[in-house]
Amino acid sequence: MGVAGGTEARADPPAPSAVPAQPAPSAPVPAPDQSAPAQAAPAPAQSTSAQSAPVQAAPTQPAPVQPAPAVATGTLPAGSAQEAELGEEARAVRLLAAQIGLRAFTAPDFRPGKVRHIVLMRFLPTITDAQRAEVVRRFRALAQVSRRDNGQQVVAGIETGVQMSGEGADQGFDQAFVMTFNSEGDRNYYVGRPVVTDPAYFDPAHEAFKKFAAPYIIGVLVFDYELPAAQPQHARHASAPRPGLTQQQG
Repeated sequence: MGVAGGTEARADPPAPSAVPAQPAPSAPVPAPDQSAPAQAAPAPAQSTSAQSAPVQAAPTQPAPVQPAPAVATGTLPAGSAQEAELGEEARAVRLLAAQIGLRAFTAPDFRPGKVRHIVLMRFLPTITDAQRAEVVRRFRALAQVSRRDNGQQVVAGIETGVQMSGEGADQGFDQAFVMTFNSEGDRNYYVGRPVVTDPAYFDPAHEAFKKFAAPYIIGVLVFDYELPAAQPQHARHASAPRPGLTQQQG
């Protein structure tokens, strides 16, 4: 139906600025995954100066140096490295002892005849005159104290002297001892170790001397030899004329 005056009333739409802004719908936040492992929080970064500083080790004290034990010198023990380098004659003597037994090897009547036993000694440089004199005295006393169980004397004689050669071939040896035995058996009984290892068959007095003298000696040289047997004198012929007499003609 029409309005008078020809005018139609209309309602204008509100201005856009007057319409209140509606908040935009936010995206849904997913729930945390319980099956995923928890991530460790990153360690805080260290300063550059701390990383570049070298690590100082705690100072260590050097271990104290222990002095080497004193080694007694003297006659070489059986089974030593030096013994493995024995000469042919020394090996033959020890083989003989093993073959015939120590009782026969050290018997006073085993291979009778004069035997020389020469001993050269090189003393410790720090030995005193009194110590050296005591070593010499005890060695010479073996001529009397070295005896068998029945009291029989073992050593026939001992002589000694100080090195006095000017040839320069003494190799530093200071003192010489020359001993005489009446048989190889007596020499074997006297020598004892390392040739004879059973105490029942060697001289206890000589063994005691070696233990006493060992700390004062840094070198020993031993040389044995057999003296030739005396040539038997031939009996004078009965028909030989005596000096100053003439045979009667018969």
